[in-house]
Amino acid sequence: MTPQPSAECALLLRGLREPLQIGGPQWDRVLRLARMTGLHGRLAAANLDSPALPDAVRRHLLSAARMSAFSARMLDAEIRAVAPLCTAEFPVIALKGGAYALQGLAFAHGRFVSDIDLLVPAAALRTMEHALQRAGWAAARLDPYDERYYRDWSHETPPMRFPGHVLELDLHHAITPVTGRLHFDPAPLFEASVAVPGSPFRVLAPEDQLLHACVHCFQDGDLALRLREIADIDGLLHSFAERPGFWPRLGERAHQLGLGHALWFGLHYARAWTHAPVPADVLASLPAPTGPAAWLMAHCTPLAMLPSDPDHPPSFAVRLARLAMLARYHLRRMPPHLLLPHLTRKAMLRLRARHGRGEGENDEGQP
Repeated sequence: MTPQPSAECALLLRGLREPLQIGGPQWDRVLRLARMTGLHGRLAAANLDSPALPDAVRRHLLSAARMSAFSARMLDAEIRAVAPLCTAEFPVIALKGGAYALQGLAFAHGRFVSDIDLLVPAAALRTMEHALQRAGWAAARLDPYDERYYRDWSHETPPMRFPGHVLELDLHHAITPVTGRLHFDPAPLFEASVAVPGSPFRVLAPEDQLLHACVHCFQDGDLALRLREIADIDGLLHSFAERPGFWPRLGERAHQLGLGHALWFGLHYARAWTHAPVPADVLASLPAPTGPAAWLMAHCTPLAMLPSDPDHPPSFAVRLARLAMLARYHLRRMPPHLLLPHLTRKAMLRLRARHGRGEGENDEGQP
């Protein structure tokens, strides 16, 4: 049986969908867990209108609501600024938070964003990058190694930022690293993408949005405190699950792209922790993990992903689980002959910086 969230964490997840009617001490714990996991904006969106909300809690949630509203305005400003650069020559697909906002999905209300993610065909990557640069966006200066990392091994260009703007812009040509185990030709994603009415942007098909969320959570991250990703998967399921043909298309797409394991993890934990509407037969039809990988994920995922007691530092078991998940993340992102030199170099840079000799190095955005 999958370990369940703590009582307070379960309340937090329920509080993302409906107003909570709990006492002040419980609210104190729920609020702290919400801030730990980046879910306080969504908690505010679902609870601020509740007449049963204690005044002290209302003030905390009002602050979170204002912060998330600012985040949403910054996202909207970036989308409006990039829109004139989109042409009919190639599709420009908004991913993740930008896509959720453009579609007006319910769970996007109160959701914090730190960047805007765009996906363009690989053949158009330099064209779009140059258009952004001419319009004023620029990437941080990188040394030759880091530049090569992005250009040859990653699935995106170096993060860009417009001077004075809050959010970064990540320009992707795929949704998985080109050196990763799950890399696939993204052409089917473009073929099935959907135009956003009144906008030059497109979004992934509903089943591809869910697959991307599962991949981003379980294959392209170390899982530490990634409960927000499960909440996103739950939000996508509540947004799309009732659409005719969604579940058959989802299964077929996962098989076509080789993402069955990632989808299984996403659906399994969303069903177990948020009670997402996942039919049992759909989950049973997907390739579940087996062998040592199944044991590792079953034992380490809850420890790494769920927030621990906010009154105490993470336990040794939690720290060990997060370390194991970080190792798994690296091993899935790069093959050993690239990974070992890469990690050695990063370790040396950190040692140099710690001893005051690495001031000129840039180590941002790397795994």
